[in-house]
Amino acid sequence: MSKAKRRLLPVKNCWVKKVSSAEESILGRVVSSVDRGDDVIVSVKWQKTGQVSAESLSKLRSGFKLQMEVQDLPNSRVRTSLGEGVIQRVRTIGDCDQALVDFYQLGQQVWLPYENLRQIKGARHRFILGDTGPDDSAERFRLKSLAHALEIWNENTGSLSHLEIDPLPHQIHLVHHILASGHLNWLIADDVGLGKTIETGMLLAALKQRGQLKRVLLVTPAGLTKQWQEELNYKFKMGEFQIFGEDFTINEPRHWKMFDFVIASIDRLKIPENLERIQQAGKWDIIVFDEAHRLSRRQYGMKLEASQRFQLAANLRGHTDALILLSATPHQGMQDKFQALLELLHPERKEDIATLALNPEIIGEMVFRNNKADVTDAEGNFLFRGKTTSSVPVHVSEAAKEFDRKLQDYLRKGYAAGAALGVRGNAIGFVMTVYRKLAASSVAAIHQALINRKARLEGELVKGFKLEELESQDQRFFGEWEEQLHSDAREFFEGELEHLDELISEAGALRDDDRKLQGFADQLIAKILTPNSKEKVLIFTEYRATQAYIREILEKRFGEGSVELINGSMPHAQRRDAIARFEEGANFLVSTEAGGEGINLQRKCHIMVNYDLPWNPMRLVQRIGRLYRYGQKKRVVVFNLHSPDTADEQVMELMYTRIERVVDDLAGVSDEYNEQLRDDILGELADLLDVNQILEQATMEGITRTQERISDALDRAKSATEKQRELFEHAAGFNPNETDSSLRIDHEHGVAFVLGMFQMLDIEIVETTHEGRLFHIRLSESAQQELGISRSRYEVTLDRELVVNRPNTHMLDLDSFLMQFLLKKAKSYDFMGLSAVIKNQSLGQGALLTSLLRWQNDQGNRMRQEYTAYLVKPNGEVQTNPEAFGSWLKTKGFTGTLNSVSSENQVMFKQAELAADNRLKEVSNLNLHPENNQWVSGAWLG
Repeated sequence: MSKAKRRLLPVKNCWVKKVSSAEESILGRVVSSVDRGDDVIVSVKWQKTGQVSAESLSKLRSGFKLQMEVQDLPNSRVRTSLGEGVIQRVRTIGDCDQALVDFYQLGQQVWLPYENLRQIKGARHRFILGDTGPDDSAERFRLKSLAHALEIWNENTGSLSHLEIDPLPHQIHLVHHILASGHLNWLIADDVGLGKTIETGMLLAALKQRGQLKRVLLVTPAGLTKQWQEELNYKFKMGEFQIFGEDFTINEPRHWKMFDFVIASIDRLKIPENLERIQQAGKWDIIVFDEAHRLSRRQYGMKLEASQRFQLAANLRGHTDALILLSATPHQGMQDKFQALLELLHPERKEDIATLALNPEIIGEMVFRNNKADVTDAEGNFLFRGKTTSSVPVHVSEAAKEFDRKLQDYLRKGYAAGAALGVRGNAIGFVMTVYRKLAASSVAAIHQALINRKARLEGELVKGFKLEELESQDQRFFGEWEEQLHSDAREFFEGELEHLDELISEAGALRDDDRKLQGFADQLIAKILTPNSKEKVLIFTEYRATQAYIREILEKRFGEGSVELINGSMPHAQRRDAIARFEEGANFLVSTEAGGEGINLQRKCHIMVNYDLPWNPMRLVQRIGRLYRYGQKKRVVVFNLHSPDTADEQVMELMYTRIERVVDDLAGVSDEYNEQLRDDILGELADLLDVNQILEQATMEGITRTQERISDALDRAKSATEKQRELFEHAAGFNPNETDSSLRIDHEHGVAFVLGMFQMLDIEIVETTHEGRLFHIRLSESAQQELGISRSRYEVTLDRELVVNRPNTHMLDLDSFLMQFLLKKAKSYDFMGLSAVIKNQSLGQGALLTSLLRWQNDQGNRMRQEYTAYLVKPNGEVQTNPEAFGSWLKTKGFTGTLNSVSSENQVMFKQAELAADNRLKEVSNLNLHPENNQWVSGAWLG
């Protein structure tokens, strides 16, 4: 093979030089190169003469000079260009000429063969020389600006990635604040119901956009692993997450290389053999702990006592530079426990954290908390329209009261039997507690449970869960798993079988005369539907037996197809379908799912009935949150059914009444009654309140002692709430003005960009429907070729709500291949738009320049980018990211005419440079240090 064949061919516009006989270097630019086998012949246009001549490559050397702007054009067509950069140094090594190019976008300098580089004219060069660009340069300037702005806004907020819902301002601000801080070690302590799952997904999406999300570990309680997996998949298109111990196991450390997106149960990981396995997984880009208040370390004098869960987190801390903790109630009235969490986040600030009581303001650098009372929608309106809660007493028959007395007697004997066995009897006590809950729910639920118990005693195999298995089941459907609890095949106490026969017989008779069910259907539901027969009602129960019971009577009264169900036996897709049918036609949706973002029904429904009240008050808060959330246009109406004639329901009513009083007391300290504040406190109090043991013992202790114990528990929860709220006054939180200095991007900017690019690239909009929200498009042949696809017709939208029930509609978010194609085209050098004369009165006179500002950490890793605009007025004043520019980006750009003077251009550019430097300085902090400033475009305003 000849030497010539091993040489690179200089690309067009590559600078070369040859040395004349007088030892003078003559510079020229390459027009073309041809490999003739034995030699490479290069056509060069010489700088001085303007003439073109053919030269042997062997006679030419690099003609590039320092600070020249160049573009990398790799020899291999399968490799991607490194982009545009500036030459910092040149060298000759091994008789080869090379240039050290600073690629601002990559944040790195690379030595490259000069043959692969072509000179380009960047924004600075064009602006100073007065190059005004082609006839459509203003529109190209606008589209290039929008492409950068959309991409950077998503990089800093995650709000333009694949999401099922439009993110709220407080969620966008939280992600923006965390990413702008320069570190990723935060406790997110939002009030219950404000969407910590959504915020976490948006944060991960933003890091993914930055290319900083290669390995993620998400640690959750056992009952939430599946919920996190579903929501990350369906809401964020992050289907790569797998659950450790369920979807995969690790037998050898090398197997971790196959699993980069992992969800794991905290209690599974803390087991010694699994702890050893996870320690061998290597570094993670980010680790997230949900329900972080479960990580407990207490201080007793000089002694620290850490739980296994805390030790797990402490061990994992050394495997990541980024740790996110999630908890609505991280303090819980225990300062030492809270400080331990902060130490996990920032071990380097241990001394500061030890004096937290003296300098509580430091938590503003570690804790972010959104309060329901503060958050608003994009227009500044409070999110919640208020709610009315009514307690609906249903008086039961004498036969039902007699059944309750006999059931209470059975339960007391069961509890006594369990207590006599000590620890071994815990399972009996748990079964008794479940039976009480079932009885409070419906006669159908307790009837079925008693039948199952009898079958178990008689030797029949009954499917179910063991007590130790309950914790790992999906917490959204916890009542269903309790309902299927596996009991012992031996009698709990002597004569249990006879008791069961009597109870089963009486419960069966009560099913034919159930006053609660009749009152629910004939009075409450009938009353709700009287003003509007098409009214939609969401009905909650904890148990499947009760759910089927409710469905049966509603279908008898209102016909087949009037009822839809959601329960734990249904895969996610079926639950979605049931919701769609409910929103489109059915009157009733009966659900056992309280927690989770899976059912959000606020668009079509505002009335809820709680057929039973959960023992855990947090589940009631979660139920109400399915309707009482952003997007609800009406006041939410909640009806709570209860039977005051039965012992356990008396206790439940007592507990919820006392909770309401404490909430009223705490909310009353504000200057004016604030319904949102009241909901903040209710969520916090419910999360802190632990009454399960009290309710379990109520059967044995009686109503008076139970009342005292509930009061004591509420006093402790109230005290913890007050301490936490006082400390969180210093936490970072929602500030609608925080992003004022940034170029803010919204949905309209996305639409403006897409429509502008369709026109620029000859992508035909065949038809527009749904009030301008849905586009039927036909791709041009060139677009098809570049994308490598044969399909030309697509139905596309930028409306998240519209695409939910349209599986064949393509969503143009920033994860879309079509959107990525449009962004890449607009940002490319060959698209132009680097300079223009803009004809627009709202922007005034002067110049408009844009750049990408970048910051890095103290080890040179890029941490942040901003797309920034500078409006330079004729008097020398510079406005950074003026509102008028954001508005102008939404309308088509028209090119004007202007004769510029180079010296004046230089002055205006220098003023913009000073403004950019000030912005770099202003944003910098202990964790963010200026990296570079890359000029994108410059325009004159005419």
